[in-house]
Amino acid sequence: MTSPEQADPSAGGALRTRDLVAFVIAAAAPLGFAAGAFPLAIGRGGIGFVGVLLWTGAILAVFAVGYVTMAQHLARPGGLYAFIGAGLGRRAGDGASYVAAMLYALIAAGSIGAFSVFASSAAMNLLDLEVSWIAFAAVAVATMGTLGYRNVDLGAKILGVIISLEIGMILLVSIAIVLQGGADGLSVTPLNPRHVFGHSTGTMFAISIAAFAGFEATVIYGGEVRDRARTIRRATYIAIALMAVIYAFAAWAVIIAYGSNDAVAAANADPINLFFTAADHYLGGWSGDVMQVLVVSSWFATILAFHNAASRYFAAMGRDGLLPRRLGSQHARFGSPYAASLGHTVFTVLFVALFVAIGADPYLDMYVMSSAPALVGIPGLEALASLAILAYFLRNARGHSVWRIRVAPAVAALALAAIVYAICTQISLFTGRTGVINVVLPGSVLVAFALGFVLNGSARTSPADDDPAGAEELLGHAGDTV
Repeated sequence: MTSPEQADPSAGGALRTRDLVAFVIAAAAPLGFAAGAFPLAIGRGGIGFVGVLLWTGAILAVFAVGYVTMAQHLARPGGLYAFIGAGLGRRAGDGASYVAAMLYALIAAGSIGAFSVFASSAAMNLLDLEVSWIAFAAVAVATMGTLGYRNVDLGAKILGVIISLEIGMILLVSIAIVLQGGADGLSVTPLNPRHVFGHSTGTMFAISIAAFAGFEATVIYGGEVRDRARTIRRATYIAIALMAVIYAFAAWAVIIAYGSNDAVAAANADPINLFFTAADHYLGGWSGDVMQVLVVSSWFATILAFHNAASRYFAAMGRDGLLPRRLGSQHARFGSPYAASLGHTVFTVLFVALFVAIGADPYLDMYVMSSAPALVGIPGLEALASLAILAYFLRNARGHSVWRIRVAPAVAALALAAIVYAICTQISLFTGRTGVINVVLPGSVLVAFALGFVLNGSARTSPADDDPAGAEELLGHAGDTV
């Protein structure tokens, strides 16, 4: 999974386009996503996942047209909630804040399951040690809580090294598979529309959207770049394009590694080792070993990033009275939102303990179930942000073209709304469950939004709080967070 913000890549210097691109892709933890999410997408969605990745990139590129245009006019553009608040009013912005905070908290906690199962697998495969995933989960939670409390984040240079190794391994394995022709020769069958837009399209789009989550982080660093509008615009488009191409190429390579007819069965038979087994076969045993280590580090980077993001949201919302004000406390020595960090750590302990108590699978249950709300919430927030962009510029076009402030946001809103609908109608294919759980998980997004919207009224007293025109100046309360 991904995060909108991990660390400040340049505390005191001007950022260039390539700096922003590298930082966004680093936050996406591509190898962890490829190893952890590709098997789900292919196993439960099908081989059309390759085409869905490309379509998702195209839709998000259209969304980005209005997004980067509006970012030029926000003093402190934070996450999607800032755009929603500026366009649709403070109540809507706070509703979006609740949704984002919930999603980040769940993703961080759920990713403990993915991290633990990959770490346990690596210990067995590399060291011949049988270590329960629960032990790795305990270590991950303790480390996450300690680093979050002390305000420690992965620095840009470390992230740069990690991302270079991750992308390098993804490309090496993918190229090796292609050069050797895969199991049955090279094939473009995964791009066939009947596979891309079949009965499981919603499941594939759900996972595909998650792959790109975090690209919106480019606007956060507007104050640290030269030629803000041009740099952010280029970095956003380049980041989306690179992620679309890299992910689609890697997914296609994995599918042909097993053969178009057998890839789905392989993904369902051994999802944890799908990518590693292909690496071992086509590139050599050393590559699978290296990838297992990188995947573990990639998942922990994701956990820490989302923990810090959730903590900052909780702290900002606590200062605003949308959550207990105690959560807004800042540590005198570390400068961290320590109360919010502790709060999320306690939540994570209870969350993991629940899944341990019921004997759930850390990957198929803990990780998958906690990810389900995000699969609906992320495109939902993006669709709402598109409507906010339309509303914002209806009041004042500010000299921008119709394409940027009318057509592109409208197309993006419709496409993203269609994706949300498809995901909701096919959520059972992702969860692998039937019954009320498939209503509760996506429904939690609506509940969180409603809470934020309603509590806004009880926590605010300024008439400007509900005024979209005044929201831009009022959004600073959380604009300094994620």
